[in-house]
Amino acid sequence: MWYLFKGVVLTKYNLARRQWRGSRQCCFCNFSESIQHLFFDYPLAKFIWRAIQVSFGISPPLGVHHMLSTWLSGVHKKLKLLILVGASSMCWVIWLSRNDLVFDKGLVPSYMQVIFRGTHCTRFWSLLQKEEDHSIMKMRCRMLETMVMETFTREQMAFYKQNCLLICSHV
Repeated sequence: MWYLFKGVVLTKYNLARRQWRGSRQCCFCNFSESIQHLFFDYPLAKFIWRAIQVSFGISPPLGVHHMLSTWLSGVHKKLKLLILVGASSMCWVIWLSRNDLVFDKGLVPSYMQVIFRGTHCTRFWSLLQKEEDHSIMKMRCRMLETMVMETFTREQMAFYKQNCLLICSHV
């Protein structure tokens, strides 16, 4: 998170500023891969922050400086620290997913895979918190996973119903 805050994460944009000659294109899409794009503007990141917004009723961060300064103004200090652990794990898994794609030539992960990887990471990192906070973080991870699963299930059902109606109308 310190690297994000300082703006020195080695995205393709930052590498190009250091005379790297490779493509600046995001590995997920055609935009320039900057910190802002990868962690906040890319549709995967937007989905993650929107899922957090829907699950917990907090507005999504607009960027790194917003996330680490005024994003959680008015939230109790203890809860703010726990939310930042979860937000940090989500940023970490976005970065890991990007690196899997760039360096290991892996497949583009689904949004649901990234969310679940993030909640797994959050649960693991919760072990570093005070013991009374473990159950809070586990419960919050479960809430996020449930919301995401319900959203994907509804979208898949709507997709299958629409395709079934199209198929049946042609028969």
